[in-house]
Amino acid sequence: MAEPTPIEQITHQGVVVKIKREDRNHPIVQGNKLHKLKYNILAAKQQKAKTLITFGGAYSNHLVATAYAAKVNGFSSVGVVRGDELAARPDCWSSTLRQCQDYGMQLKFINRSNYRLKQNSPIVQEILTTIEGPFIIPEGGSNLAAIKGVAEWVIEMGQQLNATPSHIICPVGTGGTLAGIIVGCARNQWPCQVIGISVLKCLHSVKYDINQWLSFCIDNENERLKWQINHQFHGGGYAKLKPEMIQFSRQFKRDYGIDLDKIYNVKSFYALDDLISQGEIKTNDRPLIIHTGGLQGGVP
Repeated sequence: MAEPTPIEQITHQGVVVKIKREDRNHPIVQGNKLHKLKYNILAAKQQKAKTLITFGGAYSNHLVATAYAAKVNGFSSVGVVRGDELAARPDCWSSTLRQCQDYGMQLKFINRSNYRLKQNSPIVQEILTTIEGPFIIPEGGSNLAAIKGVAEWVIEMGQQLNATPSHIICPVGTGGTLAGIIVGCARNQWPCQVIGISVLKCLHSVKYDINQWLSFCIDNENERLKWQINHQFHGGGYAKLKPEMIQFSRQFKRDYGIDLDKIYNVKSFYALDDLISQGEIKTNDRPLIIHTGGLQGGVP
């Protein structure tokens, strides 16, 4: 079993902040993706599947992680990508999509209306008929198998920390990581505030998804923790940043030597900075922020 990644400590605006450096757990299947894919890969092997099929946008860390995990575990892989305008324009592909292709993933570009339907889309149903032994992993890898892996990881964190955190902060896309953190905190009996920072605009439906997953994972109402999704720091939408976020990320690197990826963690760390500035997190609190990796997507 690999050694857990470190939990480092900085003092930011007078607040002692713990940082779980999950950007150090793997160069490709990095951060939360390693934990979200763990039981999905195991289930695919148990079902004797041959091909992993999943969904993502042009900058999806999940697509790259799945492509690499498929390759090293003996699967083929197919990525259904949002945006059919990219199909005939490989010159416009992100480095993320090029990496996926380098790891052997076959990319299928579909329009946004069909993408919203995922596997219920007629186009995706047609794609599935051409794939041998498909095993579908949802967008972002978020499902009950992912939540199990993330919860285990949070329980492991409990063995590293010498005090219960007052707050846990992480970025939110599809919600699986946040749900797993909530479950893990319940198992650790941590009475902390869990704060997810939305990286997309209008990400309000994910709260319903998280509650659905929690209903399967947490039986005892007393185990339900305070949690919220903060929608103030999406920066204009997925893969978009405000200039002050870029400036913050670069200053954070200078101050603490920690890179923040431009899709997820720059927004969650910027949010933490603002929450401290606004006095919502105080000097006597013990915040823990999760660096979820994703550095393959680049830094601001």
